[in-house]
Amino acid sequence: MTTPTPAGDLSRRNFLRVGGGAGAITGGYLLAGCSAFSTKAKKKGANEAATSGYKGKEAPMLASLVKQKKLPPLPERLPANPCVLKPLNSSGIYGGTLRRGQITPSQNDITSTGSANLAEWDLEKKQPVPGLAEKWDIEQDGKVYTFHLRKGLKWSDGHPFTADDLVFYYKQVYLNTTLRPAPTTWLTSGGKPMTLTKVDDTTVRIEFSVPHGLLLKYLSFPGPGMEVITPAHYLKQFHPDFVAAATLKAMTKKAKFQTWDQLYLDRSNSWTNPDVPVLTPWKMTSNPLKNNSSAAAQRNPYYWKTDPDGRQLPYIDELAYSFLSGETLGLRAANGEIDFDGVDVTFPTVPLLAKNAKQHNYSVYRWKPDDGVLTIYVNQTHKDPVLRKIFQNKDFRIGLSVAINRKEINSSLLANQGSYMQPVAQPEDEYWMQGFGTNYLTYDVAEANKRLDAAGLTKRGSDGMRLRPDGKKLQINVLTFPLGVGVSVIDGYQYVQRHWKKVGIHMEIQNVSQDLFYKKAPNCDYDFCGYGSAAGYHWDIDPLWYVPVSSYTYWACLYGKWYETAGKEGMKPTGIYLQLQQWYDQLRGTSDRATQLALGRKILQQHNENCWIIGVVRIPFQPIVVNNDLVNVRKDPVSSFRTGLDGSTSPEQIYYKNPQQH
Repeated sequence: MTTPTPAGDLSRRNFLRVGGGAGAITGGYLLAGCSAFSTKAKKKGANEAATSGYKGKEAPMLASLVKQKKLPPLPERLPANPCVLKPLNSSGIYGGTLRRGQITPSQNDITSTGSANLAEWDLEKKQPVPGLAEKWDIEQDGKVYTFHLRKGLKWSDGHPFTADDLVFYYKQVYLNTTLRPAPTTWLTSGGKPMTLTKVDDTTVRIEFSVPHGLLLKYLSFPGPGMEVITPAHYLKQFHPDFVAAATLKAMTKKAKFQTWDQLYLDRSNSWTNPDVPVLTPWKMTSNPLKNNSSAAAQRNPYYWKTDPDGRQLPYIDELAYSFLSGETLGLRAANGEIDFDGVDVTFPTVPLLAKNAKQHNYSVYRWKPDDGVLTIYVNQTHKDPVLRKIFQNKDFRIGLSVAINRKEINSSLLANQGSYMQPVAQPEDEYWMQGFGTNYLTYDVAEANKRLDAAGLTKRGSDGMRLRPDGKKLQINVLTFPLGVGVSVIDGYQYVQRHWKKVGIHMEIQNVSQDLFYKKAPNCDYDFCGYGSAAGYHWDIDPLWYVPVSSYTYWACLYGKWYETAGKEGMKPTGIYLQLQQWYDQLRGTSDRATQLALGRKILQQHNENCWIIGVVRIPFQPIVVNNDLVNVRKDPVSSFRTGLDGSTSPEQIYYKNPQQH
């Protein structure tokens, strides 16, 4: 993962999946419940379902290992003060294997085996709550954070997890210029890196030069947050600070890597290296890359959470992964061979899923998408000054937006089930305000022509297409690739192509490979980008969508590059573009939530008015296939990258009513 963003050294691009074609949508499903974390176990007895059979405090498979003296007793495996997770609906029953489907074995979605962070989202994924850290102290308006770890935490191999692991991350990873050529962005503030010091075995102190008001939210973000959780006792053997150069060189060569850092990163990958200790609910037992058809993960015997009755989580014993093509995955799910999947099941499969649901004993839940289907990013930093001036004209962008016949696209691609919204967060996000995202959506050719004329594009060539002010034909190239959104992206943009032609705008679609897309994008080598919708939920910890802070800010890539390189590269922003960066710096630099909300809404208000990102059509929901025997799966959360996608329902508290059947 090599794309630095303010959300850490990972990007949603690493988790894209290839989808299928268009299809009709039928059916209606369920509503959500609610729950929350607690830090003290309740004394009430387990519910009837959990006590009707096995009544132990740990899974029978672990109890058997304890009896054989192959595993320490449960009290020796749990921390002194376990994290107590109140399940969504009821305490559960141990056992069973959860069958998962995934398109590619090479990339782990961020929650395949759960997450483990100093802080975590609550069960409703709204606020950070204690995780590996049982509490924290915040001083100087967010300049200083002191984290108090749970005493007695252990890695999956039984080795203690202490402050020394965090110190190892800080000194041997964070400050290592080979592993991190530049400081991890989300662990900086005011452009300067953090400092981390050990207070004692269970206490660390993190300090910033200026306040960092979003640190707890970043730690709750499963991808970046887990970056700091590093098993020092295992990874020291691959680090030059602890291994003789000749020995490390020999290990690197034997493993067929060129440099030691490649070896280190490979060995630290918990998805592909079953040997690396973890703190997550499940641990991989096989390398997905060695068997491209399947992989498995098994419960972590030292997992540090319990339910309110003191029963160790997770409830489910194993996870079984099948790696399939998108089409085959949909067919397997419709045949009842997938128990839980909400990442790779695409929207066009809903009719088939709905048709077979009763026969194969599953349901399709309607999670709220934190993504669109078709979105167009208008490059405000184009290298051609003539095009840049055109693209920065508000009338031009509005004209393009109202020239799109969204109803026609919705009818053709989503059977009239889609919705329309400009990318300005979404109603579930705390920064969103009533009316955001509703501007410039109505199809109006006359208004489009009026706006384009107002933008100075009044002259046309013999073919009726508009000319640039310098007399050249105005041609817009939209750079895109096969997105994992479940509908035909090319079909969608071809509709837009025809709509824009009616108002004199010649558009070409550049459909490239995903690899080529990500080579072109950070170099600003495009006119417009065709991509999924901007982040809708918890966007403040993934701000590149609305603020030019990264070269992957598709609507202002060179302003973003200027920001992320501290002015060394890119294009210096002025006016409102610079103001957006300053507002975000102020938002991130305070822990006062009221101030953060006011600043975040200022940022979104500018998008609401300026239409830098044009929304075309959105899927109405993200389909989630759920075996009817599963309990505690949330019915309609936001399916967000920032809350862990499938992790939005905290898989460690899911269980089967009849685990012996699974």
